[in-house]
Order: sequence, then structure tokens, then C-alpha cells
Amino acid sequence: MIRNEACPICGSTTDSLLDLSFGKKMMLPTEPGIRYCASDNFLFLTDCDQSAYDEYYASVANDTVHAELSGSGQASPISKLQRKKLVEALGAFFDQPRNVLDFGCGEGQLLMELGAAFPGSRFRGFDPGPAAKVGSRRAAERGLENLKIAGFAETAENGPFDLVILSHVLEHLVDFDLLQFLHDQLTAGGLMYIEVPNSLRYEEHGREEFLYYFDRLHVNHFTPQSIARLASPFGLEYLEHFEYAFPYRRSGDYPALGVLLRAGDASPAISSSSILESAARYIKQEAARAEAIRDRLSSFEGVLVWGTGDNFHRSVGNGGPLSGLRNMVLLDRREQDVLIEGKTYRTMDPLGGVRELPWPVAVTVSEGAGLIRDQVHAVAPNRQVFFV
Repeated sequence: MIRNEACPICGSTTDSLLDLSFGKKMMLPTEPGIRYCASDNFLFLTDCDQSAYDEYYASVANDTVHAELSGSGQASPISKLQRKKLVEALGAFFDQPRNVLDFGCGEGQLLMELGAAFPGSRFRGFDPGPAAKVGSRRAAERGLENLKIAGFAETAENGPFDLVILSHVLEHLVDFDLLQFLHDQLTAGGLMYIEVPNSLRYEEHGREEFLYYFDRLHVNHFTPQSIARLASPFGLEYLEHFEYAFPYRRSGDYPALGVLLRAGDASPAISSSSILESAARYIKQEAARAEAIRDRLSSFEGVLVWGTGDNFHRSVGNGGPLSGLRNMVLLDRREQDVLIEGKTYRTMDPLGGVRELPWPVAVTVSEGAGLIRDQVHAVAPNRQVFFV
């Protein structure tokens, strides 16, 4: 079933906020829209299908940012901070042995932090992607006998759980029926911890990538109000929430929202600041920043654009920093044709393009962008490099 313009939480009529356009990637949507539900104070992506995302996440490795920030060691500063914030919210929860599940655990970085801190408790993890194998190996290397990352069926057999963690998973779900399954894994009065990007703080944590927070992987943008509304029909009662930010790549912190729920009564009605107003401020801020970059790029005869992924497609649309440039040459290690607004661009080998043309380089790649800059400067030391 493909998600349409009706709110996936309450089914009500919604309003359009933004239209996006992307290149083909597996079966992910190429022309999705972002819609706003006033009733739930919620933003969501249209034209997406859960089965397509299931296939995508089963094939990709997660937690690359944890690895980037951890350096040669295995400890993740992101997960250390996340554990600290979660344990503070839980209070005396771990004063007795607990059975804990992290569903969608990636490489298990948070689980390893918790497992090391609370050896008397048992920790289980599940992730559909290849990162789970990496996590299992690292847990064994650290000697964490109280931690195991297993398959879906085995995970359910290890319940019921006193705590279920859903960390940076809910924003990727098209269908929310998983919440019923996870509720059923809880003990009576058991807790669920949900962590998602803090959509009310996007403007305060701007990224170098244009409209970074609005992509086709984050299909939901939550407020505490919308999470409480979503959780209530599944028998999950809102208890509290907190905000924090964790270090993220090269350009500042990433805003996070943590919400604590309990199996039991329906959630009370709560209200949050307007996500529509917050998103409008973020979009306006991004438009002004993009205009300033575009003005600088327009002063050159042409621009070399390194990368043709989702960041690139955002940057050439919606008034982005690459929109309307008169002369672009696309650099990508995969030789391909890229269609943009009716014009076809044939990609060049990146370093070959840098050697051949004297133009500045606009990098649209997130992971490893600093390494790309270094490669450019190794070939052309004085070349200007922009991150967009």
C-alpha cells in the first residue's frame, strides 16, 4: 500500500508543504511530497511504500556516522551521550536486572554502552540490515556476554521485555503497525523509549547540505504531540520527553527528541510548538543560504559538481544552490546520464574532471566530504571547494 495525502496517524486531510525530486534508487519514491497534518502537528512524506523501504534497509549498512566519529576505537561518542540521556530519563530503572530490546539497533552501539554499564541486565538487539553482523562481532570482541544481536524470530522469543528501544527508526517507517508488535513484547507496565530527529529544532542545527532534513528516507517528522497521538491507539501511554543534540559529521550537532512511553493507558492529550511554523522558518533560512552560495557559483564560467545522489537532486530544485546555474559538469565515479529539468548530463570521472576544467568544485556528498576536498586539493591545491 502506497502512502497517500491522508495523514497516516489520523487519516485526516492534509496540506502540502514541499515537493521533492530525486533520481532513481531501487524502488524508493522519486517525486514525493511533504504534507502537514494540523490535527497531529505532524509532517510526513507521500508516495512511499513500506515494502520498498524494507528492501532498501535490508541491503544497506547503517551507523556509518558512529564509525566516523569513533575513529579507530569501538566506542561511539554519540551512543555514550545517548546512553547518558536515556539512563537519566529512566531514573532508578536499572537498579534491578532488566530485559531490554533495541529494535533497529544498527551496529548495536547503544546496546554495547548499556550492556557494559549494566552487566546484571540482559540486552537483545535486532536490525534487518548487514550492520547487525558487525554489531554481533564487536559485542563479542568486547566480551559482553549479556548482549546478543539476533534475527527477528529469535528476538521475539527472548521476550517479554522491560524496555523496548526504538532509536532513530520511527522516522523511517511508512506503516506504524510495528508499534503493536513491540507493545506486545513488553511486560505489563513495561517502558518504550523512542528517539527521533527533533523536527522543531531543524533551523537551529542547519547543515551544509541544502534542505538536509527533508529527504526520502526520513518519511516522518515528529513532535512530542504527534508521537503521543500515534502511540495511544497501540496502548502506549506518553510519560515524558526530553531534547538534546549529538555530534554529527563535520558541521555541528544533530537535534534529537527522546520520548518515554509505558504500556498501559491511552496517552494524555499534549500540545507542542507548531511544526509547520518551525519548518517554514527552516525552509526560509535554507533558501537565503542557498541564494548566497548560488550567487558565488554564478560568478564562475562553470561549476564541477561532485556527486549525483539525493543531496544533488535537492540542490538543483526548490531554489537550491545549484538551481539555474548556466554550466555544470557532473562528477561521479559511476558513468551515467543524469536528467535534470529536461536536460541530460553525462557524468565525468571526478579527478579527471578536476584536472581538465579549472572551475570550482561543489561537493554534494555527505559521507567522506572532507576526503573529497583533500583529493581535489591534491590535484589542484588552490581550487575552491563548496559544500552544498
